[in-house]
Amino acid sequence: MKKSIYWFRKNLRLKDNPSLFNAIKDNDEVIFIYIIDLQTYNPNGLDIHEIGDFRKKFIMESVLDLEKNLKSKKIHLHVFEGDKFKILEEIRSSHGIDTIYCSKEVGWYEEEDEKKLIDKNFELIMSEDPHLIEERELPFNLDNLPLIFTPFRKKVEKNSKIRNEIRELPTIKKAILNTDLKFLSKIEVNDIINHSNTAYPFEGGERNALKRLKSYLWESHNIAKYKETRNGLIGTEYSSKFSAYLSTGSISPVTIYHEIKKFEKEVKKNSSTYWLIFELMWREFFRYVTKKGKKNIFMINGINGNIFNKNFNSDIKLFKKWCNGETGQEFIDANMIELNSTGFMSNRGRQNVASYLINDLDLNWTWGAAYFESKLIDYDVSSNWCNWMYMAGVGNNVRNWAFNPSKQSEMYDKVGKFRSLWLNKKIGQQIIDF
Repeated sequence: MKKSIYWFRKNLRLKDNPSLFNAIKDNDEVIFIYIIDLQTYNPNGLDIHEIGDFRKKFIMESVLDLEKNLKSKKIHLHVFEGDKFKILEEIRSSHGIDTIYCSKEVGWYEEEDEKKLIDKNFELIMSEDPHLIEERELPFNLDNLPLIFTPFRKKVEKNSKIRNEIRELPTIKKAILNTDLKFLSKIEVNDIINHSNTAYPFEGGERNALKRLKSYLWESHNIAKYKETRNGLIGTEYSSKFSAYLSTGSISPVTIYHEIKKFEKEVKKNSSTYWLIFELMWREFFRYVTKKGKKNIFMINGINGNIFNKNFNSDIKLFKKWCNGETGQEFIDANMIELNSTGFMSNRGRQNVASYLINDLDLNWTWGAAYFESKLIDYDVSSNWCNWMYMAGVGNNVRNWAFNPSKQSEMYDKVGKFRSLWLNKKIGQQIIDF
């Protein structure tokens, strides 16, 4: 009789989940677990101590939805809190299971966890659940990953195949239930109320992810104008808002890709539908940059060195002003107040506040990246740190990026609606005190 642990990591879904499919197919008994990981909820850096309320709420909503979806299939989800190694050792001791099925995650710390588990004689059976393009489908090996995105994209578009979506799970033979384990915990969703002006009012979870996919493509057809609206600042519809669902794995990039292709076939194919796939390609590129760059993506000189000789100073008072939206530059401050008040910021805003911290304030870019890690609902290790490297000139670029926030606000907030929305409403702002 084959028994295994199935560990939900950053793939909180049932649909199109290859590792979950394999665990159920290959085993007679499975114990399904999620770990509220101290490393995730208490990130290192700047004495931040724990992630922001909005991000934590979204993750817990996603786990709660996963629990409900599993329950509908008569599967109990065991939720634990604490040291992942002690938790997995306890399950091995109580059930005699040393095989773990899970997603193959990208990230230095995630890969270190996998190595430690192997060293502790666990057998890890992993699938590339979070990827759009599996590594074996790349037209080059990882050592030859292009530094620049465009060559990566062109080669992948020409040569790589995207796998089919897994729609239905096999029938589970037996889901193990054990309520006596030491580190068991409960899912607690905090009752923080969304700001009335938030551009991200969505709840976490697979059902809400699929609902948003349906809404953005099939109900509103907003995908057909994505390229024209993607630099927007206000509201839910200027962009897809898939990012947080992707970051928790509540939806897979493969599902989104095939749904876009279906939309192109049945409704409309244009530069906007392509551009959303283009953005998925950027996400994929950064995942492989992270896999190749390992710990260097967190280092001040990144993966490419400080080739533009930037200062990256350490002025904590100036940094606090940036965090709290108190720099005096209206466009920057409005975006930071939005982040602190809602846990979200537009892509246009992220580029501007990053450029301002790096080029105008001459501050250490890793501080900004760590702050985003704490606050963003849609934080993803690869997308966050690689984008910050890019803006700092230490990553996948050969151009010294610098935005003029005054010109940017004139282009994207000409009548000042976005600035007035946040600069005149500081009641919901969270003041940061280090």
